[in-house]
Amino acid sequence: MKFQTRYAEEDDADDILSLWYQYSDQLSAIDDRYQHKEDAGEQWLDYFLNRMIGTSKAAVFVAESEEVDDLLGVIEVRVMGAHPIFQLEQHGMIFGHHVRKDYQNQGVEGELLDRAEDWFKHEKNLSFYRVNILAANGYLEDVYEDYGLKQIEHTFEGAL
Repeated sequence: MKFQTRYAEEDDADDILSLWYQYSDQLSAIDDRYQHKEDAGEQWLDYFLNRMIGTSKAAVFVAESEEVDDLLGVIEVRVMGAHPIFQLEQHGMIFGHHVRKDYQNQGVEGELLDRAEDWFKHEKNLSFYRVNILAANGYLEDVYEDYGLKQIEHTFEGAL
């Protein structure tokens, strides 16, 4: 299937929200704390329209195909500040990288990552980026390892 990536636009909000709900469902299957709250859709739409569109510190890219009515996937990228103590300079961060289940592992994930890397490197002049995933998310772990990303940290959690 042929597809392309592009900047998300305001008119994409409902399709991206649909992808976001699917992403939330996928995450909540791993950890039920990731179930979306009742008003999550309204909050996400406000966030997307007022904090993601037209800002210089973030972008949302979508994948689409003329063969499919809905968007295939989405990736959100942001510029994160430098660390005040360590020599970690300003860097990129990936949030909300999701591809519809029927189109996973068909190259969409990599194309979205390519678009994110291009934005980080050429538009924001950053030297590295990061992405966090749940430890039990084998699908995205495989995607990122196959793409060539390296695991650099472990996050531990304790119940109280």
